[in-house]
Amino acid sequence: MHQAFQDCIVELEQLLRRSRAARGEFRKRTDRVVPESSVRFQVQSKALASYEVVELESGAVHGTLSNWKEAMNFARQLEARPVLRLVK
Repeated sequence: MHQAFQDCIVELEQLLRRSRAARGEFRKRTDRVVPESSVRFQVQSKALASYEVVELESGAVHGTLSNWKEAMNFARQLEARPVLRLVK
């Protein structure tokens, strides 16, 4: 890899580390807790009147709907379901 790319990667790692520390300090000062989970599903527009509900972690499409509001409601229903993970 070119030296300039390696330098950028090192610099980015340092910035991310400092950003994480700053966010942690901010949460301590404001008595905020770290959110337990993030968004798992996203509605993506694929064509005119065609919306897909996609799981962000795996990229799997869980449904294709023709109405944005229905797709959003379906994504919210999927978000409300518990996360099932295989134990290895």
